[in-house]
Amino acid sequence: MLTHVAIEKLLVKRTDREFLAYITAINLTLDNLIVLSEAFLHPDELRYFMSLRVPRAQHSYLLGRYAAKMAVGAYINNPVFTDIRIYPGVFNQPILQLQNVRNVQLSIAHSGEMGIAIVFPEDHPMGVDVEIISREKSETIKQIITEKELGRLFLLNVDTDIALTILWTIKEALSKIMRTGLMTPFQLYEVADVEYKDEVAIGYFTNFPQYKSLSWISDHHAWSIVLPKNSQVDFAAINHFRQTLNSVSSDALLSNAQPILSY
Repeated sequence: MLTHVAIEKLLVKRTDREFLAYITAINLTLDNLIVLSEAFLHPDELRYFMSLRVPRAQHSYLLGRYAAKMAVGAYINNPVFTDIRIYPGVFNQPILQLQNVRNVQLSIAHSGEMGIAIVFPEDHPMGVDVEIISREKSETIKQIITEKELGRLFLLNVDTDIALTILWTIKEALSKIMRTGLMTPFQLYEVADVEYKDEVAIGYFTNFPQYKSLSWISDHHAWSIVLPKNSQVDFAAINHFRQTLNSVSSDALLSNAQPILSY
């Protein structure tokens, strides 16, 4: 059955301990999200949404919030979604506010009708990004990559547009961990090397060797997660999530979507 949401549990292992994260991706039209909005937006979020006048901004906002609430709902047992407030920090990074919940953070991204979010403990930083693959976008991306990266695009994918889009999502995901966004030249986030494992590209950074990226292509989008280099993620979970993304569809009936708002 087609569905509009994919949720995956990620167990992240280090030599001394383990961390739990949940990643969620959604695909919903603006109209569908508006129907659901009062069931998942905090009152402050709803007021802000009502102030938005541009449909693209409305869609981006609801995609991010819905994906994030789904991830928080999986991470925390039985939350009331309208009690969860996600607001921008001083660098526009998403901040999670929920009574009796501390030291939990999240990363949010969206592109077109796709939204993605990951929820994780504060002591294990992570970032995500998604971008639709397009020739127009890839021409823009060419302007922000280094000569070294240009010479290594083939390591990401033989298709230049795909390789450039993956590279963009890697840099975006890292910038979210750094909390710099577009305020820092993206050349600083240079990808030094890439290897593949189980159809997932693993990237390593020139200037941030303490981090790595996990990237893949699904449903004509590039997807990336950035996390500490020495953290090990179960690739079976990553691949299950990647494969599930192919079935995520905005054609899902709202009657199927409604029950997902409760855990």
